[in-house]
Amino acid sequence: MPILASTCDDMPETIACQSVLDAMTAQIAVLDRNGIIIAANRAWFRSVAAKSGDQLFRIGTCYRDDWNREQSVFAVAASDAPAGIEAVLRGECDSFVQEYCRQTADGERWFRLEAMPLKQGGAVLSNTDITAQHAIEALTRLREQHQRLQNRVRRRRRLAHGPRQSLRLLIEQTTRLARANTELQQFTSIVSHELREPLRMVVSFLDLFRRHYGEQLNGRADEYITYAHDGAMRMQSLIDKLLAYARLDQHRPVMRPIDCNDALARAIGMLQVAIAESQAKITFDSMPVVLGDDVEIGLVFRNLISNAIKFCGDERPRIHISAQRRTNEWLFTVRDHGIGIPASDAERIFDMFVRGQSRRQYPGSGIGLAICRKVVVRHGGRIWVERPADGGSLFCFTLPALP
Repeated sequence: MPILASTCDDMPETIACQSVLDAMTAQIAVLDRNGIIIAANRAWFRSVAAKSGDQLFRIGTCYRDDWNREQSVFAVAASDAPAGIEAVLRGECDSFVQEYCRQTADGERWFRLEAMPLKQGGAVLSNTDITAQHAIEALTRLREQHQRLQNRVRRRRRLAHGPRQSLRLLIEQTTRLARANTELQQFTSIVSHELREPLRMVVSFLDLFRRHYGEQLNGRADEYITYAHDGAMRMQSLIDKLLAYARLDQHRPVMRPIDCNDALARAIGMLQVAIAESQAKITFDSMPVVLGDDVEIGLVFRNLISNAIKFCGDERPRIHISAQRRTNEWLFTVRDHGIGIPASDAERIFDMFVRGQSRRQYPGSGIGLAICRKVVVRHGGRIWVERPADGGSLFCFTLPALP
């Protein structure tokens, strides 16, 4: 029996699951195999049905019939989405995701439309307001502007003893740099508070609900709660890593001679739980002394080793770290024998949010390698990945050698 056959279903497990769905901010509707809406939460009725004239997208109606009608909230901004939703309903793909922007009473807002299949047929359709995530992306753009301004200030400093015009431009650029840095710090603080706290509350209440009412729920209710919990945890992890990435510019590295043996040892020590659970075999050569920040260099080792453990495939992880002197720099390599990286992703995996593998099979945020590149570049080095002929991956990065 469907757990949310209608809004009048008063079975205990139905009421419990409806309460969970109604507490969520995402607009959620459940479709059967034919695309008929058989259940929905309050956010769906309030933000989709009501704003579509209060006659569309109701329980018992087919979503296809209402999608592109004039009153529909999806008609203009997401008119082509039904093709992806139908592919999920027919079992042709595991999920469908589309982001779109539309005007609301509160101004322009961004939404993520997702369709995920249910084991017994049909799909869960969710429409989530992601305006806050786009604000985080604005934070990243602000950070990049900050970096460009810093570079321009350095160039202007070389002209400080030149004509009076150069001095005036230097003062202007320094003022703009200070203003951008202040805005960046304020924005980071706002994002940290406004996004992390509500997510913590959602996760906590879902855990409490499952602990107190778990025995009263059937399989579908537990599936809904799992979807909500996993989504909130992914968003929480994403925010934490985005903030760590943004704060790299606020943290001025302490450049001094460091023993990379110590940095590598600390990185391995922090991964002991993952190493023990996966029974990973990690070997390494003697590491050199370089000029850098020991915390940030350790972060690079930790992210690369963690990825090697995560993407090991079905075999026990085997990882080797080495270092080789090349003229005026050291070449570090992290070699694994895991699933490898497609050739098409060899460059783009160091960009923000880029993932080479499915999130379901290999959870993650797609930010760890972006942090590695950020650290290596600000230390004056380069980072890339190679694809050995016998499989796996070979991550390489360079750091300047001591004089």
